[in-house]
Amino acid sequence: MNFVEPVISEQKAEEIFSKKRNFFHRSPGEITKLELIYLPNYTFKLTVRTKKSEQEVYVSVDGIKGTFAFLDLENVNLTKEGSTPFDFELSQDIAEKIAKDEYRGIILQSGLQAKIPAEIKNIKRFMAMYYPYWICYYKKGDLYNFSVLDAVNGKLQGIKMKPVFLQAFSQK
Repeated sequence: MNFVEPVISEQKAEEIFSKKRNFFHRSPGEITKLELIYLPNYTFKLTVRTKKSEQEVYVSVDGIKGTFAFLDLENVNLTKEGSTPFDFELSQDIAEKIAKDEYRGIILQSGLQAKIPAEIKNIKRFMAMYYPYWICYYKKGDLYNFSVLDAVNGKLQGIKMKPVFLQAFSQK
């Protein structure tokens, strides 16, 4: 299986999690644990055609809940090493349908705004892989919570991804 190598070190992840976000941000609490996990993902290469051009776009659909995302392969290095505590729950066929449907919605919306119609010429299964995330567990009083950081680009994951991790944790 293919694993994406993390770019963000554990030390850098801890700095990002500890950083105060803005004036109104309350501290999430004391960091109790930091761990690197890999989530299963399906990736696809879409060829998109407009009247003027044709371009290739890489997208990913997580293998647990089916969350769609664009994939930037510029910073991605693959390895065969990593841990796989989470299994693929979605089939590749379902993930492909999600990728097509989600991207069709995006090109429809952008085509209407820019008045340039576009269509998906084809979609190719690119690969199944495990993508790295840093999970930070916090304790504040009697309450526990967690935050997630993309271990490749260093972006904190928002509310869209939280259900994916909750479902993955319920697998364990």
